[in-house]
Amino acid sequence: MLIEHSESLRSLLDIITSHLRDGEHQTIIRLRMGAFENISRERSIDWYAEAAGAACDTIRGNYQQDIMLYDEKLHEQELYNERLIADVDEAIEKRQFRVFYQPKYEIQGERPRLVSAEALIRWQHPELGFVSPGAFIPLFEANGLILKLDNYVWEEAARQIHEWKEQYGIDLHISVNVSRKDLFEPNLTDRLLSIIEKHGVTIEDLYLEVTESAYSQDTSQMVKAVEKLRNAGFRIEMDDFGSGYSSLNMLCVMPIDALKIDMKFVRNIVATSTGYRMVELVVEMARALKVPAIVEGVEDEEQYQLIRKVGCDIVQGYYFSRPVDAENFEKLIQREAELQRDSQ
Repeated sequence: MLIEHSESLRSLLDIITSHLRDGEHQTIIRLRMGAFENISRERSIDWYAEAAGAACDTIRGNYQQDIMLYDEKLHEQELYNERLIADVDEAIEKRQFRVFYQPKYEIQGERPRLVSAEALIRWQHPELGFVSPGAFIPLFEANGLILKLDNYVWEEAARQIHEWKEQYGIDLHISVNVSRKDLFEPNLTDRLLSIIEKHGVTIEDLYLEVTESAYSQDTSQMVKAVEKLRNAGFRIEMDDFGSGYSSLNMLCVMPIDALKIDMKFVRNIVATSTGYRMVELVVEMARALKVPAIVEGVEDEEQYQLIRKVGCDIVQGYYFSRPVDAENFEKLIQREAELQRDSQ
């Protein structure tokens, strides 16, 4: 509802809420109210509505607060978001986005062995400086620009895989993120196959990470999209397993090739025996599905030793390396090649 501004916001919200209550069925409806009160500005009614709506959105899911005013901080954030949206095409064209790689190590052998990496996006804006992925990825997911960004990462990752194969003669696959919006694209499989053919790599070189939260809605369509990708030969990693409510249900219906355990589990593995047992149970589920268990967010020796003890197959995290650019990742490749030669 768009209502003319009032000084008595609380009274207005209470009145509207009271009329929506159904006493017979004890129905409870919670309303949120966003307000824009500086009407002296020369703006259109649409702008006022958007400002109030933006304020309202900031308390979505916050059950401690139901009224929010649009203020200068929110205004600055809106301007910042608008700038990011306006600059994304130029940023892609001028390669301001850079793909970083965080290595994944297989840890159940005699020594940790570099086997793959996850491709992660970074933005170095010429005027705004470093833009956090936490600022632009949710924004682009909300407005659909994530499709362009994901495509850029897929292209870069495939090109880099080919370059490393040619230079070092290694088979090292890269995991790339596939967003929920990507899965709704009818030509997704063809687009990925085209990228693979263009850069002269194989379908086994590019793993697809689909976050668990992507399956929380439209489950049947998500399953069909993932099945189509797997039928084409792609391998699917369920990312952030355990971060949402749909985990166990998804394991029953979603075809996957790897289970990636959310980093929150790692933080608890040292703190309590319950935390350790929870990781152990997730690893057992992976064993039942006959897929590797991957753990992200491992930061220190104690976490690493417990993760190894519990039987996890592959680890990524600051314990081994932060995400690094292609040049520095090559040093890790070279080191792995040297270790392999020394062991022969």
